[in-house]
Amino acid sequence: MSTIETAIPIVQGLLGLIMVGAGSAKIIGIDIAKKDFERYGYPEWFRFVTGGIEAVGGLGLLVGLVFAPILAVFGGMLIIATMIGAILTHLFRVDDPLWRSVGPAIYLIAGLFVTSFPLLSL
Repeated sequence: MSTIETAIPIVQGLLGLIMVGAGSAKIIGIDIAKKDFERYGYPEWFRFVTGGIEAVGGLGLLVGLVFAPILAVFGGMLIIATMIGAILTHLFRVDDPLWRSVGPAIYLIAGLFVTSFPLLSL
């Protein structure tokens, strides 16, 4: 087993857990999530939608580890799209400093990693 084949499920599991946690925090309405979405100028319903997409994407990654690998691909695609939106929000909507985009950029790269390698092996 190659290093990449070993790393994919580890990164996939960690990213899945992180996204389920981040999405749940937005859905539940943790104070910092509420304040961030207010600062971004997004309506409250958008926080729920974003949290739902993150949580479903994370669950797709986790379920894809054990049962249906195709769910991991779909989950990864949801996370990729959400992280692109997060980066664009930080850079252009609220003109945040560059460091605020580092987290979403790391999750974007991780999402690309766990999504692209299974697709290449088809």
